[in-house]
Amino acid sequence: MPIERRRLLTTALGATAAALTPLATAPSASGAPSAAWHRVPHRGIRPDDPAGRAPLANPRRGFRYEMSYNAVDLTSPWPNEQDHSPDSARTLDLLEREYGPGANLTQLYFYLWDFATSTIPPSALDNIESVLRGLRRKGYAAVLRFVYDDGVRENRRYTVQDIQRHIGQLAPVVARNSDVVAVWQAGFLGTWGEWHGSHYAHETYPDAVTAIMTSLVEALPPGLHTQVRYAEKRDMITNRAILDRIGFHNDYVTLGEGEWDYYVPGNPGWPSYLDVSRTRMMDGEMPWDKGQSTDPYAWSTVIPGVAAARRLQTLRFDSLSLVHNATVTVPAWKTAELTERQTVDALLPVSDGYFRGRDGRPVARTQFEYLRDHLGYRIEVREARHDLSAARRGRLPVQVDVVNRGFAAPKHPRPVRLVLLDADGRTVASTDTGADWRDWRPQGRAETGDDHSGPAVATVSGELAVPAGARGPHRVGLALPDPAFPGRGRAVRCANASVEWVEGVNVIAKVRLGG
Repeated sequence: MPIERRRLLTTALGATAAALTPLATAPSASGAPSAAWHRVPHRGIRPDDPAGRAPLANPRRGFRYEMSYNAVDLTSPWPNEQDHSPDSARTLDLLEREYGPGANLTQLYFYLWDFATSTIPPSALDNIESVLRGLRRKGYAAVLRFVYDDGVRENRRYTVQDIQRHIGQLAPVVARNSDVVAVWQAGFLGTWGEWHGSHYAHETYPDAVTAIMTSLVEALPPGLHTQVRYAEKRDMITNRAILDRIGFHNDYVTLGEGEWDYYVPGNPGWPSYLDVSRTRMMDGEMPWDKGQSTDPYAWSTVIPGVAAARRLQTLRFDSLSLVHNATVTVPAWKTAELTERQTVDALLPVSDGYFRGRDGRPVARTQFEYLRDHLGYRIEVREARHDLSAARRGRLPVQVDVVNRGFAAPKHPRPVRLVLLDADGRTVASTDTGADWRDWRPQGRAETGDDHSGPAVATVSGELAVPAGARGPHRVGLALPDPAFPGRGRAVRCANASVEWVEGVNVIAKVRLGG
């Protein structure tokens, strides 16, 4: 179908998809529709809602900052980071002031130059763990990379065995702190851990690549992914059993204008990038601009925001650096308006109410806001249903319809729970629904022939056991907690102005029991 005609069709569909998508029929105990079911519709976040233009800080997605530490003493190898503190929480405060708010991730480099051919001492491991604790205090997570060669000091002569030994030492630290790790990148090899220029060129030998990546994947905590920079490096791995944990990071996002951006249609790796990005973590950064760097690869042409959104959505990106190209492209994104019509015409997802005020009139956003809000997943509740008549028998059936308006499917496993809260916000009943939120797929990819009419509706169902004697006002909630760290891991908040947020629970309905 010609692109213009497809755009016209999807424009019409995009404007009406929310109204036309049929909702699941709420069944009675016999399976037939029941008038006893109560329906609670929900809406997305509008720009003139309270905090309607603020970032929705959900775990392991979105814009990110960048910070680097020498593991030996928590100094930085870079002259422009000498004001960074060993206290990573203070450094994040500084980055928020310098680059503006809107991120809840940071690229976190640890340089192991001093220990490249020896054992990492306990003091350095303690330093690494202290930085991760600082991220936890700030509510951030790390795009984590361990590196030897910084391009300033002489490259070290580490071996595959050195790397494997260090992975073994680092694995317990990462496991204890995996609530603040979004992804553990492959790193180690070459300058900046980008898999080029290592002394022994291990990154060019399939046996070495396979050995290193097998050790790394086996060290990953459950549910965590790793990433490599190039499709050709992933293709070198002969241990095919580990590939489902390996995504990509593009460290030179220029939409193909720069010679080091291989994430473009027509590149031999493009089919792999499309395939892998559906279910594995994807991260990226633009080059430094000439206001930040004198290096020859610096890039000072504005990277168009809408085209960038199409590429990032097509490749299901979860995160993107806010620090790179921060004096050229990012300011341009912050001032460039983006309308609902432009977004639909670009075959990009449109969140419910995102471009509309409460009076229904169009409101323009900025390209920066749109990217900030749609990188990774963006979960919206559309409708909740419950059958109070069954509560007299001690059961409360509940259904919730959700959609994912983001660029990517969720990548980390989480329980999907229905909960019952009393008037004081205490959980008095809870049930795991068995739903896998990683199946909540986003809209079709903008730069392919996918269906662009909108994301599919997923229905979450379960029954809550009503405590004996429960009476009065209660609230029904949808909870997406961190399964490994229930006491400190961050829960996922839905992108709804009509959904109250109570201690990590999305309140989807209010009920009165015992009446």
